[in-house]
Amino acid sequence: MKRFDIEPRISGKVYLGSDKRDSLILAGRLAERGNPEDLYFDASDNFVVLEVGKRGSGKSYGMGSLLECFATQPGSKIGVHADPRAVVLLDPLDIHWTAILPLTPDGPEAMRRQHAVFAKWGGDLQIEPIDARVFMPAGHRWETDPTEFQDFQLPVSSLDAGDWSLLLRTDLMTETRGRLIDEAYRKVTELGWVDDAGVDRAPIEGYGIDDLIECIDRDPDIVAFYASETRRSVVQPLRSFARMPLFSSPSGTPLTELARVGTLSILCLARLTDDLRTVLTTVIVRKLKADRMHASQLRRRLALKKDDDAMVAQLTAELGQHVPRTVLAIDEAQILMPARGGSTARQALDSFVLEGRNFGLSLWLATQRPKGAVSDAAASQIDTFIVHRLSVAEDIAAVCGLLQNARPAKVRLSNRELDLPDLIRALDVGQAIFSSAVSDAARFVVADVRPRNVAHGGEAF
Repeated sequence: MKRFDIEPRISGKVYLGSDKRDSLILAGRLAERGNPEDLYFDASDNFVVLEVGKRGSGKSYGMGSLLECFATQPGSKIGVHADPRAVVLLDPLDIHWTAILPLTPDGPEAMRRQHAVFAKWGGDLQIEPIDARVFMPAGHRWETDPTEFQDFQLPVSSLDAGDWSLLLRTDLMTETRGRLIDEAYRKVTELGWVDDAGVDRAPIEGYGIDDLIECIDRDPDIVAFYASETRRSVVQPLRSFARMPLFSSPSGTPLTELARVGTLSILCLARLTDDLRTVLTTVIVRKLKADRMHASQLRRRLALKKDDDAMVAQLTAELGQHVPRTVLAIDEAQILMPARGGSTARQALDSFVLEGRNFGLSLWLATQRPKGAVSDAAASQIDTFIVHRLSVAEDIAAVCGLLQNARPAKVRLSNRELDLPDLIRALDVGQAIFSSAVSDAARFVVADVRPRNVAHGGEAF
């Protein structure tokens, strides 16, 4: 690994992200001459992290390395948390599921090679147990998948009219099919309707696909207004979705099953179509925010309002039914959340970024293309950047304009002075610039990312 001569020099360990020291992650080791000390990410506060790097730079490996620190056991050397939280990692390339495999010096060559990287790190680190679970969308398992994989069912009742319009490839405002699905959705979930037998149908909060189909087939107003071909063009794909295991439950997999304290939960998305990936991501982002909004209100009441013992017990029990503080992590964010366009996914993520920290939610994004991964609204909320090697000038310029703390006065490599773009291009695989709005260093730092305790499915350095 390269060693950079950076001025002004920094002595001792470096902490960034927060200054509370209630939640500490060993992120790596400084790659600066004169200071080989450890680098820590303080995750005590809720945060928004953006990790960027070109393909093969170690970006996804580094993301997994830091996220595993939230799923450690008491006495861990890499992650200590006074108030543990959950991590939900959305993986559009299915490379993170290998986190269920602890590193071992024997086994296949790739496993031995990754273990050798860990062993080379030295110090007092030892392989630690990591609590990781993998979810596969129901109906998309292969016979060759590990038996540890768990099914994930999409909560159908959390889909709104915009989600259905995306899945049906129509527009709610400009196309007849879109207006039909919007009207049926509103009748079923909000307005209620009267069927062709004169029976009043009350709105259904936990609706299923069959409820939409029945409304389209049996609501006299819909039948009179929309041509049979139009109704058939909506009902047929809805019936196809209803037959899919992924859509077989109105409530789906409970959110508390996906977001569990002290656990890294990985949801594999590569086997889904683009539209299904986007809808599933949107629903998870929306549900996490809504659930934590409710939970945070309960926590405030318990902390600030004096109630009798019975009410305290009732509120405490209700709080236990909500998800804990959670880190939502999205790898290859440009795939799931494109910056341009007014998609429901983009709107959900922007709302999550702007408001989530108030409700105990943090966000960790990783991407190859910093300029195309997040909107301007989201970029303004990022407080920590981890920059791996980049080569495209446009991406480098985007990163240089977003770094949170001061640049060094001088950076040298082999007696050659580097500006910031040169430094980003010169980083070795597995090295990164760390820049945070809160840091005990007066400038950004360069570090080697700590090796993982569990196997990585992509390229390991």
